[in-house]
Amino acid sequence: MKKYLSYTLAVMLMSWSAASYGAGFGLYEYSARSTAMGGATMANKAEAASLAANPALITGLDCTQAQLGLTVVTANATTTVAGQSRDLKRDVWYLPNFYLTHKVSDDVSLGLGGFSRYGLGGEYKNYASWLGSGLAYQVKLETFSFTPTIAVKASDELSVAMGLEAMVISFEQKSVLLAPAIGAVPSKQYQISGSGISWGGNFSLLYKPEWAEKWALGALYRSKVKQNLDGRIRTNGWALGTIMDADAKGSIALPDSLSAGISFRPTEKWTFETGIVGTFWSAYDQILIEYKDNETAPTIHNQKKYKDTIRVNVGAEYQVNQNWAVRAGYVFDQSPVNDSAMDTLVPVDDRHIANVGLGYQTDTWSVDASYSHIFSTPLNGTSNTQSGSIPMRYSNGKSDMFGLTFGYKF
Repeated sequence: MKKYLSYTLAVMLMSWSAASYGAGFGLYEYSARSTAMGGATMANKAEAASLAANPALITGLDCTQAQLGLTVVTANATTTVAGQSRDLKRDVWYLPNFYLTHKVSDDVSLGLGGFSRYGLGGEYKNYASWLGSGLAYQVKLETFSFTPTIAVKASDELSVAMGLEAMVISFEQKSVLLAPAIGAVPSKQYQISGSGISWGGNFSLLYKPEWAEKWALGALYRSKVKQNLDGRIRTNGWALGTIMDADAKGSIALPDSLSAGISFRPTEKWTFETGIVGTFWSAYDQILIEYKDNETAPTIHNQKKYKDTIRVNVGAEYQVNQNWAVRAGYVFDQSPVNDSAMDTLVPVDDRHIANVGLGYQTDTWSVDASYSHIFSTPLNGTSNTQSGSIPMRYSNGKSDMFGLTFGYKF
């Protein structure tokens, strides 16, 4: 149990969309407009979805506004373990979101957002004869955050906001129990599933200096969220060593992050922004797991060795006329995966993301669309498993994302 269970749950807690492959397992597809601009929406035009990008922006929204969106993701990647290569099945994944804002007074606004910040999912082809299936051959992990928020316009130049975050997490993963010898054919399958909910918070600001009216600065801090999970190991009746049908519990620290963006609007039609996100993935240092009903079993400490990362973006928007706008953006997304502790469910390294999109709006409603293509760099290294150090390689990582967001002003 001490090795098999710890590695299995660690891989599974990599998040929902196998297609998204955020840095580590982060997701940033908050709205079609934001995605089209590469996430460079921290300090320019406000929308209800600013509750995810920079909540302080909602002080610029009138009356009551709502947005509902969906990002559809497809992805592919190849993982090679000890010379044996397998591709992920090309599945389709969905990332929904919703946002609601209300202006209480000239200086106070309230909001509620719902969106995914972490996620992973996927299944490998022809896993039965693959050594990598001893790590994990299928995973589905979903997170969804609810963020009640209050934003205050402190002055004509400064707005601030703070919010709570209730993050719901659920997962399911399938693996096989390998024979002790490297290269042995897997023979026994087992599954781990579980769920949990934990709390975090966020703090943000928007600064629009009167002495530089074309410029604005936005910043956002999201706190670390420690998830406590309740789940079960299922073996279809067999028991071998310390792997058996039993209830289990575990904990994982999802990292805090600090984001900033600077926007420049040289004319009424053009908006430019560049930004950076620093994610403190080193907080994700280990997985702690234990059986619920076996107090004598030792606590499992699985070291992950993740590294802190940066995500850099640049985006532009051109207002064609009163109704139509076109957008584009680029993202460099650094991976926190340590090449001495690779696994089978996050098979990408650093990512380059190209984005385009357009929007149409009237006085009361709007619709935005986006398309993104992700190019991932290969990575060579080793795994860190119960069988020792095994050579691994990630390659052919690529993904396509299609976003659509509808908005309405009441």
